[in-house]
Amino acid sequence: MEKLRNYLLPNRFLGYLSLTILLAIPWLDRSLATGIPLTFVWALLALSYNIVLGFAGIPSFGHAVPFGVAAFITAVLLKQGVPFLLSLIPAALISGAVYVGMGLPGYRVRGLYYGILTLAISEAIRATIEYSAQTTVAVTVGTIPEMASLEGLYLYLALFTIFLALSLVTGMIDIISTKRKRQKVLKTLIVLLLFIFLGYSGYVIFSSSATFLHEVGSGLPYVRILRFVYPLNVYLVSLLSLYISYLLIKRIITSPLGSTFIAIRENPVRASVIGYNVFLHQLIAFFISGVFAGVAGSVYVACIPTIQPDVFATDKTFIAMTGAILGGLGTFVGPAIGGILAGFLRDYLSTITPALISLGFLSLQQLQLFPSFILGLLYIIVVLALPYGIYGTWLLKGWKLKRKIESIF
Repeated sequence: MEKLRNYLLPNRFLGYLSLTILLAIPWLDRSLATGIPLTFVWALLALSYNIVLGFAGIPSFGHAVPFGVAAFITAVLLKQGVPFLLSLIPAALISGAVYVGMGLPGYRVRGLYYGILTLAISEAIRATIEYSAQTTVAVTVGTIPEMASLEGLYLYLALFTIFLALSLVTGMIDIISTKRKRQKVLKTLIVLLLFIFLGYSGYVIFSSSATFLHEVGSGLPYVRILRFVYPLNVYLVSLLSLYISYLLIKRIITSPLGSTFIAIRENPVRASVIGYNVFLHQLIAFFISGVFAGVAGSVYVACIPTIQPDVFATDKTFIAMTGAILGGLGTFVGPAIGGILAGFLRDYLSTITPALISLGFLSLQQLQLFPSFILGLLYIIVVLALPYGIYGTWLLKGWKLKRKIESIF
């Protein structure tokens, strides 16, 4: 009973509300169901990178390696007829083992030199694959059967209902527990507006689903079933992967093992004197980080069904590093926020660049560098204005804004 009460605490309202809104988004604009899942992949990649750099304090510029290994393994297993969820497990474990192998030189090479070494290893792997094949290496998965099943739609509806109910209950508890009358009135108005929006979203979701299921029973063509269900299932898998990974990472970091990571990050010499095996714990951090990067790589296959050696490219590491730093290294939510922001800019800047080319602002060569330029510019601005990242700065300095708001209300 005590554990059940913990799920209904007022401070969980924002998390449940965010998940409910995210589940509702693809139903309000179906085009988002195909674009957003990839940003969830980059957010998960940033979360995994935060383990090795933000908590363990190890600079690694080869984070694309476990991501790419898992992507290729998952694609090959899917081609052999292995179910997606079963292919995800060995892909993640092998990715963690490969990342541990990359961490072994850290016993002799440390700091920036180790970061450069991991970058060289990552580029060497990509170049070796491309050179040894002598042709374009690509594994095309095609349609994943699990993503085309109606069971995913039922699961989607069930999860939306559960999180909507949890949002409603925790929101009401939050309002009731508020003591100041002005704050209670303000919270009531905000929550009411939010639930009007969610109520409308729920109506759209269930009415659309009922209409679709009725058409399926009447003999709807398979192509139309695929167009309706497949993007929603991919969206659900990517969102659940991000959410479950976030919960697991938070559980690990708040455990004694996570405390050891942080102690080693702050002062490895002191941690060694106390009795911790610093190198062993760093390898464990590499394994855990590689496993979650592997999960991101497997989900990437569901979003991009054709896998090429560019999954080992440095831009994947750049997205992970940029997302973790933009959001806030050493925080739980920050890297996810930064990863979504970095991924969104990277994936959607391509819609702006063709217009710039037509106006004569960019050449074709500059087009390829434009997303990286914008991300680099954003990185500079955030580092100068928010040195602890977006969420990290809020945790350190947001209490001043909170006090000003509380003084008004």
